[in-house]
Amino acid sequence: MPSQPPSKPNFGRLEKIDVSQYWQSTADFAPWLVLDENIQLLGEAIDIPLVVVPDTEQRTDSPTTLLCRDTATQGWVLIDSQLSPTHEQHLSQLLSQGADIQASAIVWIASEFSPGHLAILNWLNQHTQKTLRFFGVEIQLWQIGQAAMAAQFNLVTPSEPATVLIETPPEPLDQQPLDPLHQELPEPELEPLTPEQEQNLAFWTQLCDQLEQRGSVVKAVTPPVTDQIDFAIGRAGFLLSAHLHRARLFLSIELQLLDEDAQAHYGLLLEQQGWLESQLGFALNWENPSAQSRCTIYCTKPDVNLDCAEQWPEYIDWLWGGLECFHLTFADLIQSLNADDYHAVHKNNPGMLNVLSLPS
Repeated sequence: MPSQPPSKPNFGRLEKIDVSQYWQSTADFAPWLVLDENIQLLGEAIDIPLVVVPDTEQRTDSPTTLLCRDTATQGWVLIDSQLSPTHEQHLSQLLSQGADIQASAIVWIASEFSPGHLAILNWLNQHTQKTLRFFGVEIQLWQIGQAAMAAQFNLVTPSEPATVLIETPPEPLDQQPLDPLHQELPEPELEPLTPEQEQNLAFWTQLCDQLEQRGSVVKAVTPPVTDQIDFAIGRAGFLLSAHLHRARLFLSIELQLLDEDAQAHYGLLLEQQGWLESQLGFALNWENPSAQSRCTIYCTKPDVNLDCAEQWPEYIDWLWGGLECFHLTFADLIQSLNADDYHAVHKNNPGMLNVLSLPS
């Protein structure tokens, strides 16, 4: 009789997250990019060892551009970032500044590249000297279930420029074949939504409609098909979320703390628990998994049955009110949080944070 195969953990579902859910602006993205581990991640994507030059050597006043050195050649590498689809202003700015500093590489980071802009970068790589390279890099955020998010730099231009040999005069423009980048491509076939995903989409659509109609401080987003919807709250590393818990029959509104300072920020907020709960008018649940860079502060609504559509207006009203309260109470407060303040007080007692944590 054949032996049973060893049990294995189930795979999680990899989901792409809108970058604006973590970075609210390019000015918010820039401090993250200059960290050693993140600039190294970018360098690995373009196969250039990068080091950020000191502020005194930065030759640009633009908040979206960053100057680095290629440590292998000591050449200048100019980086421009935008947390939006590409547009011409950034490209013209890159070309102008790259010429001023005699850059050896120009890196354009964006959330999405248009076919036209990719064609321009490819054309530049084909028709400029080998000592100058142009890179198009998409910044993406991914998450598996409730795990911490991960950033990925996706190189969208060829890693090596194509060699172009012109042996005959070029054809007239009206006789040249259409650039493949500009050809009409068939729309990819999307997988049909499951009944649960359809229900999620319908429910979140109603919530976002209410946020817009009531002029909420919580800005509506594109409704997802997952059981969680995330909203910006004004600072990287923090998310305001609503969550459907079908199996356990409840809804939750959550402030999620996600980055490497999550434990310290959680501790600072926990010290103000009494004031926070008095401002909100209800008790909060405080969840701090030990040694993880993800903490959650949340409230719940029990006895929820999403299959009963007649109850949706009640659920939507509760979510709208709770999200509004969370945003008004936490948004300004989290702007003032400084992880160093927590570490200065608790450095001699690192276990205090877990002792203070309340059960979820």
